[in-house]
Amino acid sequence: MESYSKKPLTFSDQLNQLISRGLIVEDNEKALHYLSHINYYRLSAYIYPFLRDKSNHLFKEGTTFNSILTLYIFDRELRLLVLDAIERVEISIRTTIIYKMSHKHTPFWIQDKSLFYNEKSYLNNYQRLLDEVKRSDEEFIKHFYKKYSNEIPPSWISLETVSFGLLSLFFKNLRSNKDQKEIASFYGLNRMVFISWLHSLVYIRNVCAHHSRLWNRELGIQPIIPKNTNHVWLSNSESIRNDRIFFMIAVIVYFLRIINPSSQFVYKLNKLLSNYPSVDLAPMGFPIDWKNEILFTESFIKD
Repeated sequence: MESYSKKPLTFSDQLNQLISRGLIVEDNEKALHYLSHINYYRLSAYIYPFLRDKSNHLFKEGTTFNSILTLYIFDRELRLLVLDAIERVEISIRTTIIYKMSHKHTPFWIQDKSLFYNEKSYLNNYQRLLDEVKRSDEEFIKHFYKKYSNEIPPSWISLETVSFGLLSLFFKNLRSNKDQKEIASFYGLNRMVFISWLHSLVYIRNVCAHHSRLWNRELGIQPIIPKNTNHVWLSNSESIRNDRIFFMIAVIVYFLRIINPSSQFVYKLNKLLSNYPSVDLAPMGFPIDWKNEILFTESFIKD
């Protein structure tokens, strides 16, 4: 195995290398500006679909720098749209878990290790919870510790400070299937589908939050395809790839129809896609007739 020996290129060298491989650059100054603010390696993910010879990095005839930049900007806007929607879903799920578990058990149910299946995982997650609570600079956390002697605040306070990922780990590790079922059924899903979708939402959220490529990503964590749901879902989801972002967009829409029926997410999605007609939807997993799905047509009407 050889050691990496390539030297860093200047921005001008990067541009010249792209031109030598067949890229059409309409405005050198503009291209250099973007190369100086977008890491070449990050941009390479958007260059790849435009290559006719991927081994030698040769561009398809007629490929322009603007076409690459357009795809990059589209992906950025897609991430922002998806991240905003996931925030709304996350807040709802967080509220539901806290509310139902606190009323069924105690305000401090998160400290009761008997409620959790895997003790080792629970202890690790609980320590992470403690660390996140202690690090928090929220005024309501400071106020609690000034007034009370408990190790942590009640769950409606403590679980507001933890990451979505940690919350999902606590939920997945609940010992009682009944507890999980009651929470999942609030969203019209069975227990295993809800756990899977929750995990996938955390994954997509992290992709967006770390500014990673989303539009044609093959999802590393693939959501379960439900056999049935209690709310409107895709008419033929078995034929749709669950390793592409369209499936997760459908998951987000499913939740938003329950959480916020007046959401404009689908309207904004349609507007985004119409603003970038050159973007190929196939790598995103969009079926040809996706707009005919009831999931996308009977809600989210713009005011």
